[in-house]
Amino acid sequence: MSRVGRTWAVLVLFALGTSLITPLIPLYQDRLGFSDTVATLFLGCYVLALVPSMLTLGQLSDRIGRKGVLLGALATLAVAQALLITEPGLPGLLAARGIQGMATGAFFGTCTAFLVDGAPAGREPFASALASFSVRLGLGLGPGVGGVIAQYAADPLRLPFELHLIALAVAAVIVATLPETVRVRSRRPLTLRLEVPAAERAVFWRILVPSGMLFSLFDGVALSLIPVFLVRTLGVDNYAVVGAAGFLVLVSGAVSQLVFPRIRPERAIGGGLAVAAVTSVGVVASAPLESAPLALASVAATGAAAGLVFKGGLDLCTRIAPIQDRGKLLSSYYVACYLGGFSVPLLVVGILSDVVGLTVALACLSGAAAVGAAWTGVVGLRSLDGLLPPPGTPTPVGAPGDG
Repeated sequence: MSRVGRTWAVLVLFALGTSLITPLIPLYQDRLGFSDTVATLFLGCYVLALVPSMLTLGQLSDRIGRKGVLLGALATLAVAQALLITEPGLPGLLAARGIQGMATGAFFGTCTAFLVDGAPAGREPFASALASFSVRLGLGLGPGVGGVIAQYAADPLRLPFELHLIALAVAAVIVATLPETVRVRSRRPLTLRLEVPAAERAVFWRILVPSGMLFSLFDGVALSLIPVFLVRTLGVDNYAVVGAAGFLVLVSGAVSQLVFPRIRPERAIGGGLAVAAVTSVGVVASAPLESAPLALASVAATGAAAGLVFKGGLDLCTRIAPIQDRGKLLSSYYVACYLGGFSVPLLVVGILSDVVGLTVALACLSGAAAVGAAWTGVVGLRSLDGLLPPPGTPTPVGAPGDG
């Protein structure tokens, strides 16, 4: 296997393990008796640890090399999986999610850089696009694999994490055998700072923040509350089907980026938000119709639309920002997505679910998404006037969708 192929395998194996827990949430909820609000904290704790890790530890690979950071992240994730194997109580579960978030924040950016560093000359754009696709693919495989194990294995709360420890050991061996790519070490101090270049602030706040919040909120709901909805509201008792919700929302978002590789960013964002707002209504309609297939189809369609919004946001960052500002804008966009969708808004949906019921809470989400999509399309996208190159202009090197 080529160097790029081996690094890709490490990326997918790591990503898979961070979302194995998704289809198990209803099992934990049944065993421990916590509310829907608490269910959203499984993602909230993950993100609260991920964001500062992403802002600081991602820089560390420029100082000490990629391999050291990757091996440290793999070891940290192994600690979280080992904690989950003990079947801890709620504090232990949330602590494990926080440890997973810390590992993820250090890993994804570093592994993406490691993948691009090792690509043959002229293939860097392909490697960058491969990394973007593979993160979502790996995160989607986690719920799919976890759901199958939960349904058909004798020990569903332990076996997924035991198997993943073996996968992490394989990944560590692969990383250890690959050559280091950072030979000139940076001496810049580590900082915990979010920077948005002045020239792109209007686009950031009017387009990137609202669209990033909405698409990641759809993802967050699918990874935390939709499994509960399938079990409690629709009576699904097959956990392979429960895991399909997380699998579909993420993998369909990866596939849609391949199907529409050259869609203009403004069309991807505006159209993706509009489609997601409409298709998310299907999840709400599945409750009175008692149709799990409708719910899963709606989750898949919403995930595909959300994937286009994400692609549009990344493309927009790379197109409007000069190379010296591109990294700062991309980092700020990632943080806006994680904090915007996986924190307070997701917690609000959980609280609504406890107060008025999960179906009504999901209906409120669809309504809010429709308002946000309309505002972004009518008001936000106007801030792009004169900033984007005309149709047909090649995407800059390193932008998603190349290759």
